[in-house]
Amino acid sequence: MKTLSSLTLCLLLSGVGSAVSADELVLRGASFSPMETTWGEPFKIFVDHVNETGKGVIRIDAMGPEAIPATEQPMAVRSGLLDVIATPPGMYKQVIAEANAQDLSNLTLAEQRSSGGYEALNLIAREKLSAQMVTTYGPGVPFHLYLTQEVASGDDLKGLRVRSQPIFGPFFGSLGLSTSTIPIPETYTALERGVVQGYGFPAWGVQDLGWDKLTKVRVEPGFYNVVVNVLMNKDRYDALTPEQRKIIDDSAAWFEAEMVSFQAEKSAEHRAAQDAAGIKSVDLGAEFATTAANLYWETLASENPETVKELRGLLQRP
Repeated sequence: MKTLSSLTLCLLLSGVGSAVSADELVLRGASFSPMETTWGEPFKIFVDHVNETGKGVIRIDAMGPEAIPATEQPMAVRSGLLDVIATPPGMYKQVIAEANAQDLSNLTLAEQRSSGGYEALNLIAREKLSAQMVTTYGPGVPFHLYLTQEVASGDDLKGLRVRSQPIFGPFFGSLGLSTSTIPIPETYTALERGVVQGYGFPAWGVQDLGWDKLTKVRVEPGFYNVVVNVLMNKDRYDALTPEQRKIIDDSAAWFEAEMVSFQAEKSAEHRAAQDAAGIKSVDLGAEFATTAANLYWETLASENPETVKELRGLLQRP
């Protein structure tokens, strides 16, 4: 991990933190994914709206993981080296063990806010990560199991080896899959050579990596939710003037409304791209997704039973 001084140097070299005017507050921002990519684009939309509506009052200068690695961004926002980041909960799970509860929610973001689940997560983030949850994108976009060979039933999954990540572990294991943690840049070759016969990945972005060329099956239904949280350093957020905070909060409200149609359009676009690549859909029934969620809720509860019980009650529709 980079030292404090090298992270600071990285920020200075990137030009982040330079003021535009004496009265304009400039926030240092970073995204876990490059801003021009599928999962960086929504954060750019949020940043651009803040900068447009907050001109002369507040702005965000944002960069991607090329400046500060994605794995280091949560600690950078915790320490105040960064003011704002866009990051999945899995990136800060080592600090907030129950963070992935949000991935398991079957509520829309608006429903998470009205149920009190979002604020419960925010209070945990403020306490453990010194971060304010400003907004979120991704809920409603599921993960899928993708395969390089055809299957007809759940029995055909047994014995296959797939690229995985920790949140998929309990579920993939229950399916009889063996798992492997392979860096994204090495996954294409692993699929091509048959080292793995599939992977867990969001409904968006398969074609961005070229994996669609080697993929034959998308298993339905999708499971979990993709979640990317926009977090701000707590002290920085709390110190905003009423005018500055209104711009941030109003931008979050605008963004969440905008994401409803944006995500629907993107989901249709990515599904069409997979269809064009010849990826077939195989439906293994509603229990496929239910089992995935239940198994990971159990995993989270084993780590922090009381908090997870409360979160599940707020974030999961019966």
